Amino acid sequence: MNGKDYARALNPEMVEGPYYGRGGPERSDIRDGQAGLPLELTITVYDGTSGEPLPDSDVDLWQCNATGHYSGYDADTDELPKDISNGQKPDNEDSFLRGRQVTDRDGRVRFRTIYPGWYVLRTPHIHLKVFTQGRCNITTQLYVPEALSQRIYGRTGYVRKIEQDTHNHTDPVIGKYGGENPAIWIDIGESADGFTGRASVTVDPTEDREPIFVPSDRLPPLGGFEHKIPVR
Repeated sequence: MNGKDYARALNPEMVEGPYYGRGGPERSDIRDGQAGLPLELTITVYDGTSGEPLPDSDVDLWQCNATGHYSGYDADTDELPKDISNGQKPDNEDSFLRGRQVTDRDGRVRFRTIYPGWYVLRTPHIHLKVFTQGRCNITTQLYVPEALSQRIYGRTGYVRKIEQDTHNHTDPVIGKYGGENPAIWIDIGESADGFTGRASVTVDPTEDREPIFVPSDRLPPLGGFEHKIPVR
């Protein structure tokens, strides 16, 4: 691991994707009235060099809504995208399902969000970045269990006019960048009105990483491809 003995395995760096935009506002409730099953998500950030929780770091989180749309972008997520490259400028001022928080002394942040939907070429996921003293330590993604997603996607608000094409075992980002680190998965339990989720993200707070950019002409195949990364 770059010549270091990390106390915890670092989460894998993953593509930023085309919909990061300008980043999220500072808040914990990011729903902005979006329909979908509530998800109370707790993320604990760890310092990979010590194994200890990492306080005073920024966690910037963004995800799509129940029908696969990202705030700020007008793309039709039932159709193949024309451009998947990073750094696309937003089309509007919407900011639903985007937020940023500072980790507490236990390295934790909590977001009130919804269970994510899916869009063509990708399995459901949640994006995040971690910043320490202005340095971007990581850009990564978190994933949800396949069986639970299939239960949810038959419910009102999640039903789509097309069939889901890509799943955890064929997702191109998991396949290329996921590694076998179990920390890419959100541990989910049911609550009275929705779900609770817990995830951990381990970073090297001294690193300043540039996001991985995807060439605009490198479009994955519809449905992704079978890979050997263990999935839930």
